[in-house]
Amino acid sequence: MDKILIFGNGQLGNFYLQHFVSRNTPASMAKVDITDIAQVARAIRKFQPTVVINTAAKTNLEWCVQNKLAAFNVNVLGANNIAQICDQEGIYLIHLSSGCILASIDEEDAKKEDDPPHPTSYYSWTKVWAENLIGFKKSPGFKYLILRPRQPISSQINYKNMLLKLLTFTKFVDTPNSGTVLEDLMDWTTQLIKKRTNGTLHVSNSGWSTPYQIGLLLKKHIFPDLPVNKITKQELGKLTPEIRIDTVLDVTKLESLVGKVKPYRQRVEETIIRLGKNFTTADPSLIKEQMEKTVAQSKTRTVVNDVWKQLLH
Repeated sequence: MDKILIFGNGQLGNFYLQHFVSRNTPASMAKVDITDIAQVARAIRKFQPTVVINTAAKTNLEWCVQNKLAAFNVNVLGANNIAQICDQEGIYLIHLSSGCILASIDEEDAKKEDDPPHPTSYYSWTKVWAENLIGFKKSPGFKYLILRPRQPISSQINYKNMLLKLLTFTKFVDTPNSGTVLEDLMDWTTQLIKKRTNGTLHVSNSGWSTPYQIGLLLKKHIFPDLPVNKITKQELGKLTPEIRIDTVLDVTKLESLVGKVKPYRQRVEETIIRLGKNFTTADPSLIKEQMEKTVAQSKTRTVVNDVWKQLLH
């Protein structure tokens, strides 16, 4: 049986930990500073995993551009520190990158894994640099897999969840984007670990949706008072300090490895319905904490609606 060590205490890291523990797979989270290679080495040698999953990263676009050195140290050098120790110890590494390093012109412009990156933010540049550095000057036998999710969503009440962010918005673009349902990503990752898949892989649900369409589903299933106003991409550009791109990912390679991937539009609605149920059963203090964190982040990039507090009751 595999032993899995996870780096990164955010939404993705905790999702992986809960997933593997619930399936009785030995798993632990390394709560260390990944910019310190000695700490990384101690954590890995202490737990002695067969698989390491690196989800640790600074992901807020505005924060990254305002803190370039810190973002570089974590997203690039930290990722390479983990790769170096995994290479030395002969451990299979899964590194979480991002689909946002690729930009699509429209819904027909689905990007494959070998398409040239097109970063439009400092954050996405750090993801490209990390992808290149992970395999740089490593041994020929080093096995690693780079996963590129896109706009992760889930049914969990977590301020990192894009669905919670959209619940605080007033304005939505109607442009196509891929998306990754985290509950599905967990199952795909389990299969990929068993196969010891190497290389780079897009991990999103098939097809696409738009923020506007998702906003309408949130209004329908969770929050009837959500103001869902359609705006153009140009208008969005005036609201956000950092450019937001549209990305549609080709998942042909993923489907060749894990079988048919469920459509994003179907999974978005199913996930929103489950999220709505969680809002009715969750601890009110948890909802308050996570929504307040969500609003704080949303204010850095858009106009926040004045009705989100209704979700606290």
